[in-house]
Amino acid sequence: MFDVAVVGLGPGGASASYSAAKSGLKVVAFDKRREVGVPIQCGEYMPQEHTFKEIIPNARHIDLLMSYPRELIRIKTSGVVLYSPKGRPYSDKFDGYIIDRAGFDKWLVSLAIGEGADIRIESNVYEIKWIDDHYVLSISSPEGKYSVDARVVVLACGAASPLNEMVGLERERDEYNLSPVIQMQLAGVDIDTENVELYTGNKYCPGAYAWIFPRGDGFANVGLGIRKPYLPKDSDWGLRDYLKHFIKKHPVASKKLENGKPISVVGGLVPVGPPLKTVGRNALLVGDAANHVIASVGAGVPTAVIGGVIAGEVIAKYLSGDADLSLYEKMWREEFGDALEAGYKIRQAIDVLTRSDTLLEQGLKLFGKEHMSEFVRTKLSPGTRFMSWVSRIAKTL
Repeated sequence: MFDVAVVGLGPGGASASYSAAKSGLKVVAFDKRREVGVPIQCGEYMPQEHTFKEIIPNARHIDLLMSYPRELIRIKTSGVVLYSPKGRPYSDKFDGYIIDRAGFDKWLVSLAIGEGADIRIESNVYEIKWIDDHYVLSISSPEGKYSVDARVVVLACGAASPLNEMVGLERERDEYNLSPVIQMQLAGVDIDTENVELYTGNKYCPGAYAWIFPRGDGFANVGLGIRKPYLPKDSDWGLRDYLKHFIKKHPVASKKLENGKPISVVGGLVPVGPPLKTVGRNALLVGDAANHVIASVGAGVPTAVIGGVIAGEVIAKYLSGDADLSLYEKMWREEFGDALEAGYKIRQAIDVLTRSDTLLEQGLKLFGKEHMSEFVRTKLSPGTRFMSWVSRIAKTL
């Protein structure tokens, strides 16, 4: 019998495994992939330490985010540039890193192993049942099928996972709150490595944005996300078509990417809705499984790490009789709940404007001049002039 079974070894699951094992618990963790961190399913962008604290000032469980090996940093960036549908740039100083995300995930898992966690890759958890006073997890692996018993389960298995419902918790089903994404890593590009770039416009990324994140040495992560309701019903284009169109035809981006050649393509599903209920019967949700993503910018690694560390600590207290599991939800809401709620409200405001490029262009003229800094730091409150203007627009639509 294990104290804790963790499903998924992204940043949230790996951090939970480490935290629980460090607290003295017997931990087993599963990941269905053949290699931790591969394929890379994010832009690999992280705020630098001081800017991270501007976004989530109440976060306390941040040691892992402050102490990862410096060799995992590919380059430093110093700004964010947001392009309007007509190609007008709006920029703000914002210090970040492009990290080796696969290496970051492996580093977290190595910490968990160092604390005694039992890590199992190529292991797909396909069923979870509550029997008597514990969970029984059914797993398929190259060696065959088997089961594992655990007193508590942590689900960190990505957005909209059916496993959520097996432990009595909801998964995200609203298509407005789920964004399929696609990303190509391009080699041979000649781009500015000082800035990360975001692009808007319904010709290229309806209802969302595209991105170019420099990786240095002529490499870049280039991708976009489009939620299903925003795909035109009279078109058979999918995400790959839109991405290729963006790379080849966007009047600004295409000039920067014209010599680039794809060396990898990945896809995924990013939750962009409000956080879900994260505590069930002897079960917790962490990371994307909990909608722990700042919806306005799609950022989920820092919140996943913090949530994972909190989960491990709370489970140890619960099993020793010192706390209820509900403490987990209380703690993560105190540390980063405000950023999640603010990001969701900003996303809703952006949804109003993305109904047309004309509206979005008008909105960005006001937004870009006055509120760019607040946007990248998720500080746009309902009382700002921009948000008040969007509210008035929404009432007329």
